[in-house]
Amino acid sequence: MSSAAKNVRSSPGNAEPLDAIDERILAALVEDARISNKQLAELVGIAPSTALMRTRALSERGIIEGFEAVLSLPAIGRSVQALIAVRLRAHDRDQIDRFTARVPKLPAVISTFHTTGSVDYLLHIAVANTDDLRNWLLDNLATDPVVGHTETTMVFQHIPGNRGPLPE
Repeated sequence: MSSAAKNVRSSPGNAEPLDAIDERILAALVEDARISNKQLAELVGIAPSTALMRTRALSERGIIEGFEAVLSLPAIGRSVQALIAVRLRAHDRDQIDRFTARVPKLPAVISTFHTTGSVDYLLHIAVANTDDLRNWLLDNLATDPVVGHTETTMVFQHIPGNRGPLPE
C-alpha cells in the first residue's frame, strides 16, 4: 500500500475518502469552530482559498453537519443533569415513532438515544434543581401512556470525550 493510500480514511456514505488535510481541517474546526478561514489555512498549512473550498466541500458532503455554541449549563440556570433510562410498554412502531417524535423536542432534553439492550431510550436532560427534575419526570414521562418504566441517574460531572475525527 502506498504512503498516500495510508493517509486516506473512508467515510461511510461518502464516495470521497477523507485525506490528511481534511482530517486536519476537521480537527481544527472541532477545537475552535469560530477560527477564521485565514487562521485555519495557516494552521493546516494550505492557502486560504483551499481551506475555504475544502471546508465548503466537507459541509456539502455532509461530513460537517453544522457549528454550535457549547453552553455552560450552570450559567444558564440548569445545574442539575440526569440520564433517564426509558422502557416502553410495547414495541409497536406507532408507539416508538410517537415517543421518538415527541421526546427530543421537550424542554430540558439535551440528547435522546434510541438504544438496544435492557432499555429503549436514554435521555440526557438538564434542569435547575431536583424539584424541577421530579416535576419534569412526572409531567413528561410518568404520564405518557407509552412509557412502561424509567430509571433516573443523576450526573455529578459531564466529562466530554472526542468531539471530532476519532483517532485510529
